[in-house]
Amino acid sequence: MELTPLRRASTGAVLGGVCAALARRWQVDPTVLRIAMVLLGLLGGLGVAFYVGAVLLVPRDGSAELPLNRLLPATRSWSPAASIGAVVALGVLIVALIGSWLPLGIAPAVGLGFLWYFGFYRRRQPANPAGASPGLPSDAARPATAPLQLAERPTQTMTDFERAAAEWHQRVVEERARTAVSPDVQDGPSNPPRLVDPDVPRLVEYRPSPAEQVAATAPPPVPNWTTPVAPPAARRRPGWLWPLVLCLVGAGLAALAVASTVFGVNVPPIAYAGTVLGAFGVGLLIAAFAGRPRGILPLSVLAGLVTVAMLLPVPHAGPIGDSTYSYTTMAQLPSAAQSHGAGDITIDLAALAITETKRVEFDSGLGDVQVKLPATGNIVVEWKTAMGDYRGPDGYRDGFDLDGTYSRLTDPSGPTLTLVIRTGAGDVRVSA
Repeated sequence: MELTPLRRASTGAVLGGVCAALARRWQVDPTVLRIAMVLLGLLGGLGVAFYVGAVLLVPRDGSAELPLNRLLPATRSWSPAASIGAVVALGVLIVALIGSWLPLGIAPAVGLGFLWYFGFYRRRQPANPAGASPGLPSDAARPATAPLQLAERPTQTMTDFERAAAEWHQRVVEERARTAVSPDVQDGPSNPPRLVDPDVPRLVEYRPSPAEQVAATAPPPVPNWTTPVAPPAARRRPGWLWPLVLCLVGAGLAALAVASTVFGVNVPPIAYAGTVLGAFGVGLLIAAFAGRPRGILPLSVLAGLVTVAMLLPVPHAGPIGDSTYSYTTMAQLPSAAQSHGAGDITIDLAALAITETKRVEFDSGLGDVQVKLPATGNIVVEWKTAMGDYRGPDGYRDGFDLDGTYSRLTDPSGPTLTLVIRTGAGDVRVSA
């Protein structure tokens, strides 16, 4: 079963060979496609779904077996439609799972798709009317003296041979319309037809000369294997691109430093890593057209890995596993911050009577945090999650690096309990 003639590249591949194969087919720099694939992955996870689907459906060079059949032998009896449907369903699942916490949703990708289709693809389509062919005139322009029987049928139903015959017939009709013969002179060797327009050559049959016939039947020349093969052209490696990338890195880091020290802007560490990664991205985009210098691609990959590692939450020191903290009196509340390494935690304050003003902090590295608030009393919940979502009496939010405050002040003059919840990766649930 061969679904596509495309083959994933075995040489020059970075991950699965998909971008290298597409670059080889389209004759473009694979770095441009890799950058586009990463950007498309940020648009709701579409790039990830497409790449996984291509890895499962496109064989490697020199193979015709689907990777899906090799990974899951039970799928070898499936039809092509079933294999494609299963991979499409997997892509939809990937978009549904990772698309919710990516920084960009699927809407920009849909907008770009419409822009490409209506702005570029539709403009490249031929503007011929339905049923017409570029080589065939319409009924209004067809000479009445020589109708084309083949053109009476729709062009879509014609075979290639019938379409070529109709076009040739039209050429003959046009040639006859330009040629006029005197009524009292017959065609013959001594009396050729007289052309109305002498600038237009007459349509004649081509017959090769004896020399051309001998040349066409002669065997091809034997190549000279002793001639040395010319070495391949050296890859362009511009020397000015590295200084440009370093200048972009330095300018970006300097701008962040000035904003932090002079203007007092709170610049997170991830901004510095993102600046370096952005400078390398601009360098790779320029290198796709001007040539790629040595070392820029591995350093760009390293900068990307460092940026992704900084986005991931670091587990806090503390116990691991699911835990429940239940408090019924103010004296039981901890005075120091409570740290939890990994696992879901539940903070049960439903039976707590708030009799004094106090602040309690809980830190969780990895896991969901559920808070059950007291039925009465003044309470403030300050929450923060690096990667997850929040659901509480005041609404729902999801994404990266979220924070917010929920307040329930029934008696402004009474004591207030402030609960601080911080989690690296996990959902925060607050229920009254």
